Amino acid sequence: MKSLGVIETQGFVAAIQAVDAACKAASVVCIGYRKVGAGLVSVYFEGEISAIHTAIARGCAVAGINHPGNSLVIARPEPAVIDTLSTIKGRPATAARSPAAAADVAVEPKSVQVPITQTEEGKSTALKKGKKA
Repeated sequence: MKSLGVIETQGFVAAIQAVDAACKAASVVCIGYRKVGAGLVSVYFEGEISAIHTAIARGCAVAGINHPGNSLVIARPEPAVIDTLSTIKGRPATAARSPAAAADVAVEPKSVQVPITQTEEGKSTALKKGKKA
C-alpha cells in the first residue's frame, strides 16, 4: 500500500539534503517538490508506510528540523490528494508514468508526399527558381 510523506525545510539546499538522506535511509521515491514561499520548500515521498516513517525521521534529522509540524506522514492517502499533488514540480506527467495511458496517447506518424511538378526542361519548379530541394 502506498503512503505519502512530506518534509518542509527552510531553503532549497536543506530540501536536497533531506531528500538525499531520506532516499538513502529507506526505499522511498521522491515524487516532487514545491516552493511554498518565504524560503520554505516542501518535498514529497511515496512508498510503504514503514519506509516513509524511517525516511521522514532521517530526512528531518539531517535537515536539522526539530519542529514536528514540518513533516507529515499519510497512510493510504485519498486519490483526490494524489490528483492535487500531480501539479508539483519534479513529478512526471501522468501519461508518462502509466504505460497504458501512454499507449492510448501514442500517435502513428503519417508520411506526407509532396508532389514535384516538372517544367519543360525536365527540372522541378523549385530547382528552376534557384531554391534547394
